[in-house]
Amino acid sequence: MDFQVSARKWRPQKFGELIGQEHIVRTLTNAIKFDRVSHAYLFSGTRGVGKTTTARILAKAINCESGPATEPCDQCSFCNEIKSGNCIDVREIDGASNNGVAEVRDLIETIQYAASACRYKIYIIDEVHMLSRSAFNALLKTLEEPPPNVVFIFATTELSKIPETILSRCQCFEFKPLSHKQIVQQLELICEQENIQADGLSLEEIAKTGTGSMRDAQSLLDQVIAYCGKTVGAGSVEEVLGIVGRQTLETFIDHLIQRDGAGLIEQIQKIATEGKDLNFFCRDLAEYLRHLLMVKLSDKPERILDAHICNLEILQKQAEAFHADELQQMFTVLARTESEMKRSPMAQMVFEMSVLRLVDVRPFQKIDEMIQKVNAMERDNKSSAGSIAESPNPVSETLPASPAGLSSLGNPVDSSFDWDRICQEICGRKPMFDHYLSQCKVLSFNESGLSLGFADPVTLERIQDPENIQVVIDAVKTVCGREMKVELFLNENKNPQASGADTNSDKKKVMMHRNESRQKTEAEIIQDALDVFGGVVIR
Repeated sequence: MDFQVSARKWRPQKFGELIGQEHIVRTLTNAIKFDRVSHAYLFSGTRGVGKTTTARILAKAINCESGPATEPCDQCSFCNEIKSGNCIDVREIDGASNNGVAEVRDLIETIQYAASACRYKIYIIDEVHMLSRSAFNALLKTLEEPPPNVVFIFATTELSKIPETILSRCQCFEFKPLSHKQIVQQLELICEQENIQADGLSLEEIAKTGTGSMRDAQSLLDQVIAYCGKTVGAGSVEEVLGIVGRQTLETFIDHLIQRDGAGLIEQIQKIATEGKDLNFFCRDLAEYLRHLLMVKLSDKPERILDAHICNLEILQKQAEAFHADELQQMFTVLARTESEMKRSPMAQMVFEMSVLRLVDVRPFQKIDEMIQKVNAMERDNKSSAGSIAESPNPVSETLPASPAGLSSLGNPVDSSFDWDRICQEICGRKPMFDHYLSQCKVLSFNESGLSLGFADPVTLERIQDPENIQVVIDAVKTVCGREMKVELFLNENKNPQASGADTNSDKKKVMMHRNESRQKTEAEIIQDALDVFGGVVIR
């Protein structure tokens, strides 16, 4: 069987073929050029970014028959032996399976002998963080004062687990994750050489799923080719990798804009039924929210976002429906959710509950401004309470209880004043209504009843709650002297029969907590603010 996976077949063999690690290549080639090769190197970074590959290239460069050279010839016997893993003077050791003191002591014994044929004796220890503490300690003395012409090259994905005593004895290089563009370009080269027909969007999705790892992206490409054959399409990539397409994400955000919790849950269940990975979907959704925020904050988002991945026109339209605070909070929720989903056996339920949390996200309010507003309401409440006490029958003077009196509601002044009295009565019974009533518009107020319009479906839904709508009905009855029909509408363009009612009511502040004379503490004021605005305290 002659097939060789792309990650091995297309592994770089020279420094010039390495992708995305230019700073490391320059340092190593200059060290060879000026004869300043260190006795110990430590390469760290995420998986599949070129750590072991660079170690092999360095071993070839300093042992090449025509070297030491800044580029190995890749033709001599030493280069071929190192490439095939058969060189007796270049040993590759797996730190995970050779992590004890005994293995390190055996290694130290062989170090004392000179190289058999090569110029340098090289030890490449992969996943070196897997060595035990005792094994590291046994290596310290040899690592600090090795015999001549011995080079240690350590590779690790978890730099934090390496003891400081080891780090101080090595030259440390951190390998960066490869950029999306670099991975796509390499995948395009592979497809071209292998005669694979792949559209740009397919390779974009593969590269994004690779998350900065060239090896992961190449393995995914092999998997997709095995499924699709010589022609790779975006739909096939989504099926194989278990990811959702851009159109699905756009539809999901449209449901979020409408605060349609049921629609969001239905879409999640559909995605799960299709066999898509919800962890990938959570990650892609967080990335999409990041794109929306970049579009909202930048005058020229095309400089930040890749137009091949994002539809800037749709992003700009959707971003108008969100506040920057909302997008940041949503991103934070999803970032936490992705971590929780990996640990939980109920990943889908965790994701569904988090998505419903997104529906209720609102922009932050500055706590100082909230306290000032509550204090202002308290002062207005006290002054209003004094003026009402002076009137023997304020309700009957304003709005007679008889049907004939109710016909006078066509008067703009009377209807405006009575709507404000109703607002005061509602907020006195339930202070949280101050926020709800600020979102409504009086459509009509006459003998037939009271009609209110709401632009926000979430607010309308909350007012329609049986307990809340009863508060409104009772307040209207108290002010008007009889029961009246109360109707609620969403985005209704009805002509209000009481002209000026909504204009004047918007200019007046709704009073709350009537006849309350005691001085409140700061904690009580903050709690009132939270009840009114529905916020949270950030400590």
